[in-house]
Amino acid sequence: MSRSALLVGSLPFSDEEECMRRSLSALGPSLRSLPDGEIGDKTPRFPRGNRGAWVMSAVEMLTADTEGWRIVTSAERDAEDGLATDYTHIQKLAPRRPPAAMADTVHFGYDRYFRKSYEAFKEIRRERGLGNIKFQVGVPTGFALGLAFASKLDWIRYTGAMNTVIAREVDAILQEAGDDVVIQVEVPPEIYAAHALPAPLLGLALRPIVDLLGKIQRPAEIGVHLCLGDFRNEALVHPKTLLKLTAFSNALVRAWPERHRLSYVHFPLAEGATPRPVAAAWYAPLARARLPQGARFVAGFVHEGRSAAELRRILAAIEEARGEQVDIASSCGLGRRSPEVAERLLAMTAELLAA
Repeated sequence: MSRSALLVGSLPFSDEEECMRRSLSALGPSLRSLPDGEIGDKTPRFPRGNRGAWVMSAVEMLTADTEGWRIVTSAERDAEDGLATDYTHIQKLAPRRPPAAMADTVHFGYDRYFRKSYEAFKEIRRERGLGNIKFQVGVPTGFALGLAFASKLDWIRYTGAMNTVIAREVDAILQEAGDDVVIQVEVPPEIYAAHALPAPLLGLALRPIVDLLGKIQRPAEIGVHLCLGDFRNEALVHPKTLLKLTAFSNALVRAWPERHRLSYVHFPLAEGATPRPVAAAWYAPLARARLPQGARFVAGFVHEGRSAAELRRILAAIEEARGEQVDIASSCGLGRRSPEVAERLLAMTAELLAA
């Protein structure tokens, strides 16, 4: 199989249509699916758009519902984009409704943003003659909303309710797009939990993902982004080896429900602003990752902190470990980069596809 490219989600361009056009100009038929760049609504409060960090946009939806949520601690906001300054200064909320009632009143808007971009996507795809490319929608699990809970107990109690909301919106997307859409499930808090837990308890970190997958009723093509976190281009998790990441992926594959097809697993092989080592030994544990037939291994290693020659060496090390050609990506969405750096990373990805 020839290599393909994956764009994880966010891009730093002016709007969704520009993001999609620039992506196709750079990578074209090497993409199997195309995200819309996750810009969102630009307002005085969020001048760059309210989707630039997908969990944060969901948190903002909760914050706006003053009947359902009480603000315990306000966010410390960055003046340039309106979002929290870092992981530790996100607003903290307390729920005013029980979990069962919350699921009926919360809306994150993943289906709304899908509708805003899907028609433009189809038109751009038709113009380019790229009928095989599908639309890509990224969603977190309900566990990710725990960043905004003032109480850790509430974080656990409400994860299922938040999953119900996300699954409802995913099902609405699937009802409209069917097999023309790939759902990408993004799991930074689960990866954080997996690295914090001892190996025998790794399964606990899988529970929010399995719960969400079980609640998505319509059969779906689903990719998984094993996210290390990338808010403000800073990772939430700093693995010392890739062993835990591969163990987590294997456990998820074993727990995967029959209803959905696993399209790919994206392994983040850089940490925000920090690239990974060039040494081949770092990538050896990737040989242990087991994927079902038809699922693709996506190596997220393209980074502006490495030269083209270094990236080729890293790609060779990964493919040596895997014993196969792999798909190519950056470690996370490019929305935290400047437009100039994002353009350079798109070009570097295109060059590596032909390496």
